[in-house]
Amino acid sequence: MMTFGTGKSLLVPALCSAFLLGIVSVAEAGRGGSDERIRGAIASGSVGAIIAELERAEFLVCGPCIKTVMQLLDDERYEVREVAAWWFARRPAQKKELLERAIGHLYGTDSIKARNAADILSGFRHPDGIDALEQAVSRSDLSAEARKHAVRALGHIGHQRGTVAIAAAMADVDAGVRLEAATAWNEIRQPQGAAPVIVLLGDSNVLVRRKAAAVVGRLREAGARTALEAQSANDEDARARRNAVWALGRIGDPASRPALEVATTDPSRLVRATARAALRMLR
Repeated sequence: MMTFGTGKSLLVPALCSAFLLGIVSVAEAGRGGSDERIRGAIASGSVGAIIAELERAEFLVCGPCIKTVMQLLDDERYEVREVAAWWFARRPAQKKELLERAIGHLYGTDSIKARNAADILSGFRHPDGIDALEQAVSRSDLSAEARKHAVRALGHIGHQRGTVAIAAAMADVDAGVRLEAATAWNEIRQPQGAAPVIVLLGDSNVLVRRKAAAVVGRLREAGARTALEAQSANDEDARARRNAVWALGRIGDPASRPALEVATTDPSRLVRATARAALRMLR
C-alpha cells in the first residue's frame, strides 16, 4: 500500500472521508472508479477522498481521467500532487510526457513549477530525473521550498547518483533544506555510511540535529562518535541528546562507555533510559 505526504498511510482516514461521500468501496480498491468519481472527490476538497479515489482507480483505463488528474499535479497541497504523480507513474504514455515536462521546469526559473516538477519526479522514482534535480538543488535563484522538494525527490529515487547533491544540500542556508537532506540520505539504497551527515550534528536547528543523530545511528557511522558524544553531553534539547545516545549504542564502540555513563545521570528520564540501553549494546 502506498503512503503519501507525512510518511504515514493516509488510506484509513481517506477511506473514512470517501465512505461518507459514498464514492469508494474497499472491494474495488485499485480497480474501480471513474472520471465522475474522481471529479467528485476533487470537488469535495478532501485530501483523503482524493487519495482514496486515485488509489481505487490505480489500474483504471479512462481517457477523460487523464485531464482530470493532470490538474492535480499543480495542486497547492503536496499530498495531492504526490498521489497524482503516483497515479501517472502507472501510465507509461503520460509518464514519458510528464517526465520531459518536469525536467524542463526544473531548468526553468519558476520556483512553483520547479517544486511541482520535483514532486512529479519524486512520484515516478525514475533516475532519468536525477541530473535536473541535482542542478535545482544548487540554484540560489530557486526558492528554498523548490530546493527542498528537489532534495526530497532525490531521496525518494534513492539512487547513489544523487548522493553528491544531497550532501551539498546539507550546507544550504535554509534549515528546511538541510533537514530534508538528512532525511533523503536515510533513503539512499545501500549507502556507504553517513559521513556527510556528521556536520549536521552541530546544526543551529534542533530538528536538523535530531534527524542527523538518528541517521548516523541507523547507518552506524563510526566517524560520528566524537560529535555524538559531545551532543549527548551538551545539546540543550533532550530529544537530540536521546538520539545521540541511541546512535552511540548503535555504533557500539566501547570508547563511548564514559560518555554513556555520564548520560545515565542526564536530567531527562528518556535520555537516562536510552543511555542504559545503549551501554548494553557496546561491543
